[in-house]
Amino acid sequence: MQQLSFLEVPPPDAAPVWTLLDEEQRAAVVTKLARLMAKTIAPTPGEHSDERTEQDHQ
Repeated sequence: MQQLSFLEVPPPDAAPVWTLLDEEQRAAVVTKLARLMAKTIAPTPGEHSDERTEQDHQ
């Protein structure tokens, strides 16, 4: 399995996946990413984050 870095130039045979997706698929990807970002920013009720608590009390 090849591992890519965001800082490396992609290999020339890499397909531009985004351009291969239709509008419905793109919308699904954007929706999923938005949910993951929201979940990362706002933990679910009852979830305790020491890091967030430390930041709030500085």
